[in-house]
Amino acid sequence: MTVTDILHYRDNETALQGYLAYDDAIAGTRPGVILAPEAPGPTDHVKRRARLFAESGFIALVLDIYGNGRTFDDMAEMMEQIKQTRSDINAWRQRIRSAVDALRQHPLADQSRLFAVGYCFGGTGVLEIARSGEELAGIVCFHGELTPSPHVGRGIISPILVLTGAQDPFIPREQRSAFEDEMNRAGCRWDIMVYGGAKHGFTNPEADDSGIEGMAFDADTDALSWNTMMTWMDIRLGKA
Repeated sequence: MTVTDILHYRDNETALQGYLAYDDAIAGTRPGVILAPEAPGPTDHVKRRARLFAESGFIALVLDIYGNGRTFDDMAEMMEQIKQTRSDINAWRQRIRSAVDALRQHPLADQSRLFAVGYCFGGTGVLEIARSGEELAGIVCFHGELTPSPHVGRGIISPILVLTGAQDPFIPREQRSAFEDEMNRAGCRWDIMVYGGAKHGFTNPEADDSGIEGMAFDADTDALSWNTMMTWMDIRLGKA
């Protein structure tokens, strides 16, 4: 049975509330995954993903990006918050890393088998902790911005999987190409899957209600990308 709870943790002085999901029928430790949400914060979409991970044998933690579990409905407020978050890369990385550390300390998590998965803004965020040199079993970015970062730490260690849409106006071909060049320079293990016809936010049914041109849910691509990720994780875990 899938159990959900709120995990209280901290990033220095900031109180954080993560959404935790796991199957209590599984004995002992299991692989763990932190989920970095889209720009509005920990909404229903990413929480559903956490429950899917729990059903697949993981312990999943949706990280709290803004503090106290805050989410944004107002577009202007959300964009201002994104601007502030992006303005301090090290603080952004540390906020995500604090969730990794919290999951590492959970008694049901296998510390040697942890992943980070992010969606849109969260996908960009998990790429930043890869750039910082965080060592995880794998890092997965769904339709996140791929602009190369000048803020590279001690080198990229974690394997990276990017799942993106060919018709995503926010992630054009030139951006993907520059990202590939960055990954090649880093010498890390990386993979990109580009889905023809898919737009931005293709995993999220709520994308159709955003009113933003270039965003759309795609059920087929959602299923394909999820299965691709799970196979990729199985390989990282030595199951395939």
